[in-house]
Amino acid sequence: MTKDYYELLGVSRDASNEEIKKAYRKLAVKYHPDKNPGDKEAEDKFKEISHAYEVLSDPEKRAQYDRFGEDAFQYGAGAGGFGFHDPFDLFREVFGGGLGDIFENMFGFGASGRGGPRRGRDLEYSLKLDFFEAVKGTTKQIKVRKHQTCSVCEGSGAKPGTGKTTCPGCGGTGQVSQTSGFFSVSRTCSRCGGAGKIINEPCKKCGGTGREETVKKISVDVPAGVDTGNRLRLSGEGEPGFSGGPPGDLYVSITVREHDLFNRRGHDIYYTLPVSFGQLVFGDEIEVPGIEGSTSLSVSPGTQSGQVFNLRGKGIKRLDGRGKGDQYVKVQVETPKNLSSEQKKLLREFEASQGKKQAAGSKKFIDKVKGFFD
Repeated sequence: MTKDYYELLGVSRDASNEEIKKAYRKLAVKYHPDKNPGDKEAEDKFKEISHAYEVLSDPEKRAQYDRFGEDAFQYGAGAGGFGFHDPFDLFREVFGGGLGDIFENMFGFGASGRGGPRRGRDLEYSLKLDFFEAVKGTTKQIKVRKHQTCSVCEGSGAKPGTGKTTCPGCGGTGQVSQTSGFFSVSRTCSRCGGAGKIINEPCKKCGGTGREETVKKISVDVPAGVDTGNRLRLSGEGEPGFSGGPPGDLYVSITVREHDLFNRRGHDIYYTLPVSFGQLVFGDEIEVPGIEGSTSLSVSPGTQSGQVFNLRGKGIKRLDGRGKGDQYVKVQVETPKNLSSEQKKLLREFEASQGKKQAAGSKKFIDKVKGFFD
């Protein structure tokens, strides 16, 4: 069953960012896999609280979660599910450089620090869609500025024909020790950044980074039914990883332009249908435009202006595949313009025939108003 992120962290739904961070730090230390070796339940718990913290600590993601729950992160172009960061990277980020290194050495995972494989950074792209592109689904070609493995050094960062040498600052361990009294604390080597190796002759193309900037064309499959605020995940289309780590993901944030005729509310659409006075008096079969074409609407004699009809299943497809929303049609009398002399004459005759009823109604209304102030 889906677990509530607030319950996982043990905080209330109106908890502050500081309270959320404090709760995560406490639970992350408790359930860290290196503190609970061989305990699969602790490892799963560590991942769950990391996922929960990543969402609730981000104002935009938290707002989406509060509104849609986990559904806000389920519909991705390329792969299903929300692209969480690596829980271990998140742990190091939250605890910071110095304190993070202390915890790493306490738990015994210092060797997998900065020199080891690391996941690439996620990227985000804002995509604007027309109303019907969002409703029916579409495929869009976008251009994303990102990095790729250097074409000259193939990611090594070293000039072709040369290599890396053992870091003299840490002897290849990636860690340096500092002793203070009875305590000895290991920290990431500042010279090699924890890699244990240094580059003597950097690649001229990438300057030793092992990557170069490029603009990549990416095809985005937009599912039918997306709306403003939804994000699509393209797995592996983010920045490349470090030292053999996996690439990050690309998140496409959706914004949908408004339509001139249709007003969208969730998966339902609303439309105001202009009709004549006669159509409401005598009734009529009227063709109503919709997102899948026109639909015949039966208007009964005596229908009042402003009445709303519900066309079930004529709305927008739900992202979870559970059917469609509805279309609501409001009939509204359209006042005629440029009437002919004959039409005006007939209308006046009709108004005259209704004069007594209108006068009686008007008197009754005035009496009610007087009574209100008496």
